[in-house]
Amino acid sequence: MPLTTPLSPRDDLTIYLVRHGQTEWNRLGRMQGQLDSPLTTRGRAQAARIGGRLAEERTAGFIKDFEMQVSPLGRAWASAGIICGALELDPAIRRPEPRLREISFGDWDGLTRAQIITQAPDAFAAREKNKWHTLPPNGESYAMVAERVAHWYAELSAGTVVAVCHGALGRVMRGLYAGHSIDAILTMDEPQEAYFRLYRGTVDQIDV
Repeated sequence: MPLTTPLSPRDDLTIYLVRHGQTEWNRLGRMQGQLDSPLTTRGRAQAARIGGRLAEERTAGFIKDFEMQVSPLGRAWASAGIICGALELDPAIRRPEPRLREISFGDWDGLTRAQIITQAPDAFAAREKNKWHTLPPNGESYAMVAERVAHWYAELSAGTVVAVCHGALGRVMRGLYAGHSIDAILTMDEPQEAYFRLYRGTVDQIDV
């Protein structure tokens, strides 16, 4: 299926796209959505390594002045603070950006996949047939997330942005930027030990 809201690459803009570190609910397989759980020890270490790798790029001159826009959800905000520490920067540079929040699974936030299938088998099956457009009960569709990502992107100024956010939202952003199909976006991975550089229409994965 083709995308309806692609992001037009710009020569004057670089985005470093970072997913938060592992959380307790990630470890347990729970859908976090717009609820939250704390970073694990592994998650804090992942954020520190990402910060260290960004610091290397900064020292090498690949990253100069930048702004840091962060999902206000706790796991992303905490990860961004750790990244600031690795960069030896004041965490006050973090700017909360609500449009970078994770997709909301509504009534399913906090549940495992098995629990959702048990509690709402028909609604789950309907969403599996058309994940892009189908809303979980009281939640968001991927299409709705794509719209808020597109609005955020359209308002960015020239320069470099470090965006600390989430797995599903990050997949949507990468896919919109690279012009991938909806089916491709829905099967992309969501690494927590890597970040992505979006520049001039290319998406490069940097492992840490």
